[in-house]
Amino acid sequence: MTSRLHPAVLLLVAAALVAHVDGALAQTIDFGKAEGVATGFLASLRGVFATAFFGIAFVITGFLAAFNRISWAWVALVVVGAFLVFAGPAIVANLRAAFS
Repeated sequence: MTSRLHPAVLLLVAAALVAHVDGALAQTIDFGKAEGVATGFLASLRGVFATAFFGIAFVITGFLAAFNRISWAWVALVVVGAFLVFAGPAIVANLRAAFS
């Protein structure tokens, strides 16, 4: 024989649990170390590797689009990607200044 709990009892227990829960203390988390690692990783990618990659990507997509092998939208996507990679720090700095 199984016993079923009354819905009012379940509601009372749920309300007690919600009332007992402390507020989240997310404001005290220090993201300094993670931000330092991410900044170093992005700086290394943004260096010689990204410059060589986007240089080759511009040439290849430009020639392929010029000879109608791919759409010019691919060239535009490569340009937008390069803009986001190389202008990323400036975009983040502007957003931080705007929202702080």
